[in-house]
Amino acid sequence: MVRKYIIFLSFISIAYAQISMSDINKLSNSQLDLIRQELSSKPALSDTASDIDIDKPSPATINIQSPSPSASSYFGYNYLKRTINFFDNIPTPPDFKLGPGDEIILSLWGETNSRENFLINKEGLIYYENIGFINLSNKNLKEAEAVLVEELSRIYSTLKDKENQTKLMLELGKIKSINVYFSGQIERPGINLIHPFSDVFSAIVQAGGVKQEGSLRQVQVIRNNKVISTIDFYSFFIDGKNNFSSTRILDGDVIHIPIVSKRAQIKGAISNPGFFELLDGESLADLIGYAGNLEANAASTITLDRLVPLSERLSDDNARVSIVTNVATASNTKLNDGDIVDVRGIDDVITKVQILGRVKSPGSYSSTLTLKEVLDLAGGFNDPIFRESIRDDEIVVIRKDANQFYGLEFKIPYSESNAFNLMPGDKIFVYEDSFYTNLFTVSVIGAVNKRGSFQLKSGMTIQDAIDLAEGFSPIANEEAITVTETFSSVDDDGNMLEQRNTVNDATLDFEPTNGSVINVLPLENVVNVEGNVYNPGLVTYKKAKTVNKYINLAGGPKPNTLSTKIYVKRANGRIKKVTFFQGIGTIVKPGDTIVVPVDPNPQDFDITAFISDLAATLANLAAIFLIIDNQND
Repeated sequence: MVRKYIIFLSFISIAYAQISMSDINKLSNSQLDLIRQELSSKPALSDTASDIDIDKPSPATINIQSPSPSASSYFGYNYLKRTINFFDNIPTPPDFKLGPGDEIILSLWGETNSRENFLINKEGLIYYENIGFINLSNKNLKEAEAVLVEELSRIYSTLKDKENQTKLMLELGKIKSINVYFSGQIERPGINLIHPFSDVFSAIVQAGGVKQEGSLRQVQVIRNNKVISTIDFYSFFIDGKNNFSSTRILDGDVIHIPIVSKRAQIKGAISNPGFFELLDGESLADLIGYAGNLEANAASTITLDRLVPLSERLSDDNARVSIVTNVATASNTKLNDGDIVDVRGIDDVITKVQILGRVKSPGSYSSTLTLKEVLDLAGGFNDPIFRESIRDDEIVVIRKDANQFYGLEFKIPYSESNAFNLMPGDKIFVYEDSFYTNLFTVSVIGAVNKRGSFQLKSGMTIQDAIDLAEGFSPIANEEAITVTETFSSVDDDGNMLEQRNTVNDATLDFEPTNGSVINVLPLENVVNVEGNVYNPGLVTYKKAKTVNKYINLAGGPKPNTLSTKIYVKRANGRIKKVTFFQGIGTIVKPGDTIVVPVDPNPQDFDITAFISDLAATLANLAAIFLIIDNQND
């Protein structure tokens, strides 16, 4: 029984394996659909994919930040936000006071020679052998030298001997940083270690600079709970006047940065627009001076957007008022905190005329000149060759007129242009003589006897151009002529576009245009086969061959070939669709290209491959069963 079953399977397998393509092609659409449903299944979406609704947009959060003035637009603060380096080998300031932690170097030379280092202790004292403690606290170097001469003269008598004198010199060795307190609108408030040679400016730099809300014009130095100095940095920033180095910072000093009490913004036709701090009593003129003064194109009127102080404000709806002032009264115009000053630039004033068209230098010229003077300045009228291309008998001038909708038009010959006076805003049109400038040509290349460019004339055809090129050469393919021309078009934005294109199916009676290139192709003894074939390329031309024969010589069509869409492209660009069975009705000429297209959307399920694979599998199974049955017997 098993043997009979195996033989039956073998028969079925062999039968299916040898099934013809014609039988497979006889399967109906419903039978194909049934096989496809049995052998394929629709893949299920994963849980993650099924939760995603691609048609429903997911919300996105967009944070829009309103623009704010940059830090650089606030005047002066960038001066104090920088790194600073101190070096120990710089000269010691004459008013530098010695204190605990400082190192001094004492040198003696003459009758006695020595050099010693001393560290001032926390009590401000140094210890000198055979003398004892010496107090140098809060003394500068000159004062300390005098104290040491007096004290050391007890053991070195020559210090005061003018004949055999021993000299004494005191130098500063290592120095200690000082503790300075910063309060108010400073970047690093509190106690900071500051270089002992620092002044107010360098001390603030070492503390990180002043915050944007801090004053640069009322910086206070407080010592022993008393304000000993108020610094206005604007005199240094604007005029370069150093009014702060005279105040030496000592250990324990307090530097206080108060909040800005009044600040105004200036913009427009000004050299250095930005935000500036103002003191009580300062005017608009002071603000303009701080901003580097007005630019050359500034108008005389100034718009002031004033912020009404809270004490004077009746309603927040009227918190700002607009005031128009002028430069002449700027010194009498006082400003409030938050005012915005806008210096307008002068409006354009029409003082020129414009010349367009066939001149060497079109553009704008002074309206005080005559028409001839403008034409001569624009160039071309005194050049005899260029003059030939100008229609100088009709110079057109268009002028605005308040009494009518359209402007006035004047036509003046160049010979009378010296008597015509221009007005601001006039437009001058100089026209080109197109008869003089028209030099139209066509080019003939390829398999002709005289290649080159020839003058284009009215009604000229491709045949006429070839005749000018002394006809076809012996190797010319008279049916393979291509013409390339410049095609002009306008895009959606109104821009002119130009591109070089080949004119398909150009015949000998075709009339070329200016710049056309006529290319006579040489005679080819081959046919090009391209597309969905196994061996695309050139095939030897023979007159009797059909389209199908050329395709077979190129290896034959591959699967998924669109047999009904095969076409022939002639050497001159003309397209010929393949007609009749296997292209018998289509004549193939030398140099033609046969294009075999492929189906871009082939059938996903290949029934032929499926039947073949199934038959092979069944045959293998039958052979295995037969071997097993023989072994059992």
